[in-house]
Amino acid sequence: MDLLDPAARPSPLIRQLRHAGFWLCMSTVTMVYMVLLPALMLPRRYVVAIVNSYLGVILRLLRVVTGLSFEVRGLSARSCGPTLIAAKHQSALETLVLQHALGDPAIILKSELLALPIIGSILRKMGHIGVDRSGDLDAARSLLSAAQAAHHAGRPVVIFPEGSRRQVGAPPDYKAGVGLLYSALKAPCWPVAVNSGRQWPAGTVLPSPGHAVIAFLPPIEPGLRRDMFVRRLEHVIEEGTASLFELPARNLRGGQSGKDV
Repeated sequence: MDLLDPAARPSPLIRQLRHAGFWLCMSTVTMVYMVLLPALMLPRRYVVAIVNSYLGVILRLLRVVTGLSFEVRGLSARSCGPTLIAAKHQSALETLVLQHALGDPAIILKSELLALPIIGSILRKMGHIGVDRSGDLDAARSLLSAAQAAHHAGRPVVIFPEGSRRQVGAPPDYKAGVGLLYSALKAPCWPVAVNSGRQWPAGTVLPSPGHAVIAFLPPIEPGLRRDMFVRRLEHVIEEGTASLFELPARNLRGGQSGKDV
């Protein structure tokens, strides 16, 4: 079975027209919002509100122009508070949706993004956290300190525990960082499963039409040993993701079933 279902995709010409239409619309919207760049001088909450407004428009354009619809399942007031959110990462969609749906998360992202002109300034103003993937001890301490500050401010901390986008069906590759955060924050962790890679696989610029699901699964409470937590998190997310694709759970290491979380 082809996970990406090429038979359901539109013809190359239709895709090109949709993508061209999306880029034209997005460029126009971006130019309009560029007028608000001086707002970077305002308090952080105003910048967050402007960015979320912009993302709302972009997500609507994805739905209307490219045909990509989505839904968020299981999101609750608790998951919008000072918790840890660990999400499967298959496309750009979950990055956009989690920022928009959670309101004011602290997202852990590549430090290189913070160095980009304009975009980096916006991300820093929003309070997102850059991570140096060199494995340096000082970098780990800086990450934990920033995450704890966001947590104490009542914001959810979002991490993609595999570090980058993964192809559909690729073996799981969960990093140690999510375990460090779980131990440091001493907060519930909400696993998030996705099937966005069906419509918007890693390596593609824009999505195919279809419906994607971003599912918040039952939280893992604090207090587990770090290695046990990472194994359980991996099992729950991979099982949940396989369920969204309506496929048998593959590449899973032993762990507690998501039904028991």
